[in-house]
Amino acid sequence: MQFLTRLARSIEQLDRLAQKYQDDELRSVVAELYKQLTTIINLLEKLYAIYTELDIVMKTDLKIEPGLYLDTEAPTQPEKLAEFLSRLRAEGHDPDRALAYLLGAGVAQLELRDGELYIVPPSALRASRGARGPGGR
Repeated sequence: MQFLTRLARSIEQLDRLAQKYQDDELRSVVAELYKQLTTIINLLEKLYAIYTELDIVMKTDLKIEPGLYLDTEAPTQPEKLAEFLSRLRAEGHDPDRALAYLLGAGVAQLELRDGELYIVPPSALRASRGARGPGGR
C-alpha cells in the first residue's frame, strides 16, 4: 500500500505543476492517472473482499483451519479415492474435511482412470498426462 500512497503523492505533485504552469495537456494526463489509480484501488478492494469471504467460508462453513489436516498423509502415489477415504476414516479423520483440505490446498488432485476415481499428488497427475499427451487422453 505504500507504493500506492507514493504514487498518489507523485500524481498530486504533477497536478500542482499543471496548475502552476497552467498546462492543459499535463492536466489531462493527471486526470487519466487519477482514473487509473482509482481503478487499481477498486480492484484491490474487490480482491480483498473475495479473500475475506473465502477465509470466512473456510473457517465457518467448512470449518477448515489452515494447517488443521497437516497430520493427514497426502497421497504420494495414485490411490483409489474410496480406499483413501476408508484409510482416513480408520485413522480417525473426518474424510470429507480432510479431502476438501487436500484438494483446496493443492496437495492432491482427482483423476478419472478406467471408470474409477483416483486421488493423486499433482506431480503424478502431470506425469501421467505428459505420458498420454496434451489433454490427458
